[in-house]
Amino acid sequence: MSKTYNKPTPSGADVQPSSLNELAVVVQEFFEKYDRIRKEEELLKLDRKELLEEYADKLDMSTLKLAMRAVELRDKVKNADTFDNFVEILERKGG
Repeated sequence: MSKTYNKPTPSGADVQPSSLNELAVVVQEFFEKYDRIRKEEELLKLDRKELLEEYADKLDMSTLKLAMRAVELRDKVKNADTFDNFVEILERKGG
């Protein structure tokens, strides 16, 4: 049986332009895209804050936020049935 060796994957440092001018163009392009995404994230945070404020007098927001976190956690679980069983057992014990 022969061994197979994985070829190393080149890193960004191995493939980036060696010329300072060419590198500057790539870095500038990257930064413009990165900065645009960062600004969009800030806008989304403001939108989320405004949404929470809009419903603050209609819903128990602190309880809703916790419920949303619980759903997010459950969605991350690989074995939902086992997770549900654990939660049921823990709830019987009083948390």
